[in-house]
Amino acid sequence: MEEKTRKSDKVSLIVMIVLIVLLLPILAVNLTLIVKGSIDPDTPPDVFGIAPLAVTSGSMDGDREGSFAKGALIFVKLLDEEEISSLKEGDVITFRSSGAFVTHRIVSAFYGEDGSVVSFVTQGDANDVTDGAIPVGNVVGKCVGSIGGLGDFAMFMQTPVGILVFVGIPVLLYIAYDVTRVVLYNRRADKSRELQEKDEEIRRLRALVEKQGETDAPQESEGSPSCSLSDEVAVPAEKTEKEKRE
Repeated sequence: MEEKTRKSDKVSLIVMIVLIVLLLPILAVNLTLIVKGSIDPDTPPDVFGIAPLAVTSGSMDGDREGSFAKGALIFVKLLDEEEISSLKEGDVITFRSSGAFVTHRIVSAFYGEDGSVVSFVTQGDANDVTDGAIPVGNVVGKCVGSIGGLGDFAMFMQTPVGILVFVGIPVLLYIAYDVTRVVLYNRRADKSRELQEKDEEIRRLRALVEKQGETDAPQESEGSPSCSLSDEVAVPAEKTEKEKRE
């Protein structure tokens, strides 16, 4: 009983640790992205300088290095002014355009009289025309990686329903499991207690029966006369001899 309880406690502890390790970081990242996105809408929300963005079009679908398809999740490293000025042709960058963030490849750049970059010309790998000149002030970062098919999932995870499904429901399931485990343990403990009480009652009744048997056993009284077979036979024998003489 105790061994089973210890095993159940170990399983419960392992499940709790797994939930904490997996779900709490997801919840923390989602909340961070939601809060940052609402505070500064002109910059993609990031975690440690990396902004995850979901791809909603197929403009970068292709075979070139850094290409990605619709539905992918891309990771954009946010850049400062110095890092932006060091960008070159072929880099995939993210910039603001008409209230949205667009991620396309640099095909050329324009420079000012002092030699600094003024704007970049970008184009999607799957597009036939360029986006025109993008001012450096609109550039926010550089794409450093992508995971295909994870964009829609990431967007769903940032919705209240997504947080409830992937964070709230597992937590509720764990709570339900733990409550069920405690209830079953209490029931087994009650049943074991009842059996112990029955065993104690049986032992008590046996002790009473044995004690009563010792009390009712017959005992011989001291000084009581005893009769022997020889005494009973001697009297009739004397009478018989006398009767013969007469």
